Amino acid sequence: MIGCCSSRGTLVPIIEYLQPLAVPFAFVLARILGLFLFTPLLSSTVVPSQFKALFAFLFAIAIFPGAMRHGFPQAAVLDLATIGMVMFGELLIGVVLGLLAGLPIAALQMGGFIMGYQMGLGLAQAYNPEMDGSDDVISQLLFFMGIAVYIAAGGLDSVFVALLGTFERVPVGAFTSQQVPLDLYVSILASGLELAVRVATPVLGVILLALLAMGFVMKTMPQINILSVGFAAKIVAGLSMLTVSVGAVDLALREDLFVTLDQVLGWVDSLGGSR
Repeated sequence: MIGCCSSRGTLVPIIEYLQPLAVPFAFVLARILGLFLFTPLLSSTVVPSQFKALFAFLFAIAIFPGAMRHGFPQAAVLDLATIGMVMFGELLIGVVLGLLAGLPIAALQMGGFIMGYQMGLGLAQAYNPEMDGSDDVISQLLFFMGIAVYIAAGGLDSVFVALLGTFERVPVGAFTSQQVPLDLYVSILASGLELAVRVATPVLGVILLALLAMGFVMKTMPQINILSVGFAAKIVAGLSMLTVSVGAVDLALREDLFVTLDQVLGWVDSLGGSR
């Protein structure tokens, strides 16, 4: 009984010390959790939710002392509606970072979808556990290739560095909707569309030549079943060109990824001057 009362008496000061920090810690955790909605690999359904929650919680504990130096809104003077608005703003920061950093991977996946559709593989859908949906095989192939390049190029490291930078530039509760980089989003989206076209163009060109050749064959030798032959010919030609151009695809993705990450870090640096 004496030991139980002693341990309980020891816990009371600790709880009283941690209680005022609960709301500020929830704000920091919300900013981190926003990354897990759209950031490549972190948003994957393959990664267990328990691991995501534990990782976000431990990361929040690690950076919480540093975030405290930049100030917090006083929880005692916040009502429930204000706390909800602050939580939404913190979550929005992580969402913006993850969405901007994931656009090059989405663009590469779109290029794979264009190639697969023109090769006649649009009906050959397979479950993609990363996206929790169905994709064609070429789109999945380029998606997983993009994830590998993203990790090898330090994409995740850059995202977390950018997140840490937001705590220095934007204290908890200071982010507003006017700071959402819509112009940067449009710029990265346009460069992503260009990346998708650059990746798909070699395969589309080969398929176009194959279709022209099959058209000549059909006119000169109508007895050949051009539909059955042409379907396989498009797949073989497309896969052959994709194999040859995989190095160029890697270079194009790295170039676009580095530019995107530099723009994201530049946006984070500009937040300090927008307050």
